[in-house]
Amino acid sequence: MKELLLATLLLATTSTLANQGNIVKEGYFVNDSKRDFLKTIHAQKRFTVDHPNKRGYEVYGPKDLGKWLKENSPFSFSSLRLEEKEKSLATYPTPEEIELKLKKLAKDNPSIFKLFSIGKTERGRELWMMKVSDNVEVDEVEPEFKYVANMHGDEIVGREMMVSLLEELAKNYKSSDLETTTLINNTEIYIMPSLNPDGAASRRRGNSNWRDLNRDFPDVVRDGQIEDTHSHSIFDNESRDRQNETVAMMNFQKKRHFALSANFHGGTEVVNYPWDTTGDDFPYKDLVVELSREYAVKIPSMRDNWEFVDGIVNGYQWYEINGGMQDWSYHWHNDLQVTIELSHSKWPTYDLVQSYYDKNRDSLFDYMKSIHQGFGIKFTKDEKFKVEIFKKNESSFTKIDTISKNGREFYKVLAAGNYKVKVTTSKLKKEIDLEVKKSSISPNGNYISL
Repeated sequence: MKELLLATLLLATTSTLANQGNIVKEGYFVNDSKRDFLKTIHAQKRFTVDHPNKRGYEVYGPKDLGKWLKENSPFSFSSLRLEEKEKSLATYPTPEEIELKLKKLAKDNPSIFKLFSIGKTERGRELWMMKVSDNVEVDEVEPEFKYVANMHGDEIVGREMMVSLLEELAKNYKSSDLETTTLINNTEIYIMPSLNPDGAASRRRGNSNWRDLNRDFPDVVRDGQIEDTHSHSIFDNESRDRQNETVAMMNFQKKRHFALSANFHGGTEVVNYPWDTTGDDFPYKDLVVELSREYAVKIPSMRDNWEFVDGIVNGYQWYEINGGMQDWSYHWHNDLQVTIELSHSKWPTYDLVQSYYDKNRDSLFDYMKSIHQGFGIKFTKDEKFKVEIFKKNESSFTKIDTISKNGREFYKVLAAGNYKVKVTTSKLKKEIDLEVKKSSISPNGNYISL
């Protein structure tokens, strides 16, 4: 009994400290170019480090962060707070104005747009998601793709870019643009301009509870243990004070079959690929590096960023993140996700927004099209199934993955090449020879009916 009580107290203490680790009421840039002070900061377990570069790094934490740095840091530091008096930064639309834009887009384009809320923020704002598809009211068996922006409220460029992307999709579909029409007719695309409208309204990193949403998700499993700092179980979404915005995204993704996605941030220009929380190799490292490089290469300022070779970086090699959406997305849902940093300034003047969209436009479209670089399986009813994937290397096949799931459909993005796929259910065993092609959109996806 005594041992159980001690274990319970230890768990409660650990969870409390971990929850403090995503409180972001204050933020500072620490001028520690060699990162000598990072270990001391990490040891506190209540501070969040972001965007290390050759000059230093950002640190976020609770209200006493500045006091703690003043007492403990051997390096100078400066506040990251946005000044309210800067009128040039106050010209962005409010969350309510973004909502009106989205509602008008959905009303004007009912054949391809469906706007719905996946839940509410801590302050009661709706979390709007736009579905884009040719049969928008029907849940078709097609590859599912997702873009999410503005989960850090003070990283605003992605929100505006997603609205611009929706506007172009609508315009191009009406004009029968071949690229757009083919993509929309054969894909289910979901676009969320803002996962953190409360933070955007206050122009701060965290939500209305000052929580960092990109440190609030369940983590990956290492050595057989659930690395989740906020709950006893990843299926217990609402335990341990997980934020409304996080729970809404978790519950939404659980109902879908996403196979490729990206989330957008700001503070530099780079494509960050998994893992973020461990140095272990990502299962599809070559594929995710290829997709990341293809996004960055079309954007000179990203491709030639002096901080990152080819404009891409492995998350963990850059800096460790725990509780991030990127790792959670793949580990728990087989949804390959990258994190795209769009702008060196997190909140640039509004007149620059269009230029960011213009230079990212081709990459945004090509990344969406990459969802078709794979294969799918569909069953006549819900099944418990196992999929084993073997890739052809010269004259032999090597197993690269085994996935066990329940459901009626499954989709996987793969590198171009030849594969052998073995599907097993309680009633059948099927072996399929498969060729995955690059830059080819298949009618309703490359699905195999079983």
